[in-house]
Amino acid sequence: MSPRPLPSATEAQVAPFVAEASGPLPPVARAPASPLELVPAWKHAPSGGASGPRYVFRREGFGALIYDRETCQYLPFDLEATEFLLARSDRPRATHIPGQGSFLATMQSEGILDPEGRLAARVVADRSHPDQLSAPLTVYLGATEGCNLACSHCQADSAPGALRPVDRELMEALFREQHELGAMQVHVTGGEPLLHPELLAGLDVAFSLGLNVLLTTNATLITDRLAAALAKRPFRCLSVSLDGPDAETHDLIRGPGTLDAALRGLRRIAGLGPVGVTATLTPGLLGRIGDLARLCEENGAASLYLRPGLPAGRALRQRETLPLAADFERAARELDRAQAEVSIPLFRPSLVPHQQDSARILEDFGCVAGNMVCSVSPDGQVNPCALLGPGFDTGSLAEQGLHALWSQGEAFLRLRELRGNPDCWSCKHYDYCGGGCRARALADGRELNDPDPWCHYELREALA
Repeated sequence: MSPRPLPSATEAQVAPFVAEASGPLPPVARAPASPLELVPAWKHAPSGGASGPRYVFRREGFGALIYDRETCQYLPFDLEATEFLLARSDRPRATHIPGQGSFLATMQSEGILDPEGRLAARVVADRSHPDQLSAPLTVYLGATEGCNLACSHCQADSAPGALRPVDRELMEALFREQHELGAMQVHVTGGEPLLHPELLAGLDVAFSLGLNVLLTTNATLITDRLAAALAKRPFRCLSVSLDGPDAETHDLIRGPGTLDAALRGLRRIAGLGPVGVTATLTPGLLGRIGDLARLCEENGAASLYLRPGLPAGRALRQRETLPLAADFERAARELDRAQAEVSIPLFRPSLVPHQQDSARILEDFGCVAGNMVCSVSPDGQVNPCALLGPGFDTGSLAEQGLHALWSQGEAFLRLRELRGNPDCWSCKHYDYCGGGCRARALADGRELNDPDPWCHYELREALA
């Protein structure tokens, strides 16, 4: 394992807010967004106060990770830098050490060390392991199994019916353990998370602990009152799902009238702060991405992120909703052309699976599943990645806790023991790609140790 640099309340229950979601569109007052942010921050995490300092320091086998709550980044440090910083956790004044003056000055300029040279970070207990991260970087929490929609490409297979929300006490226990472990990001999904009757009350615990919370919604249930309740809270970001610029594309996937309802919700949030749009690429969206970008801008979105549909849930049974690798390459070109026509930033993943600095810290075979992220289902099952399906559920959060399952869960260890294959080892992209998406490999009928079918194989120059 070696590090790779990274680029940089009870009233708060949702159910009372979701009625009367139709009505006239409010005026748009979009806040400016930084082009460096994938989905603009709703409100930056505080630099200090009741929820703790800006930085969180946790030991790892290669040294340490320091999490910056303001920029939502994990910063890796090697062993020498780690010992240097820890030696200053209680030191009243910095001591000049030959050859380390510039590093000390940089750490002070970033605020990781205070003006007197002390470490300005919350240091979590040392749980470092030589072959894996001590805790996930991000936890994906499925807030509900149910949804008010039944989208044809739904990776969670959600639909109207039994809501089955995650237990509020379990949700709060998860947030507390994340805080204890220094796992500072939680991405709330569904089903439709805003259907959870106690979601905001539960998330208030995460906010109070200083976690960065990301939430994705279909926005069709957002009333003025719910938008105001969301705006009171320091979400790292809010993202609305739109999958086409008109009913011919969006409503075909999500149901009649859903585009109009989603746009109303988008505009209600956008009138209060920056909100991003996430679009799932399906074959029907090809040729319409420029139209979608303009629609997002006109309705107040601060950014658009295009992601490919992935083979899980309902999409695995309705494969006509899934793009091919060639479709995504075409869509990427469309998105790049559309950027010249709109002022909001447009984003997409790299064409090479997982070839992005923020996706890789460990130089091992495999994707982020079980190595850097994990998922918690509404019934409390912990899985390396929800896309892998229930066959990779590794145990109950309520019975065993996040750290035990992350460290010793059978499915997690199974993924970490993968060693890859000759094709991946000989590919020039391997150091960043790591073999690509394991779920996509399995859905293609391959083995866990095989390459992602979307791989862009190119022979390493040394072998050519």
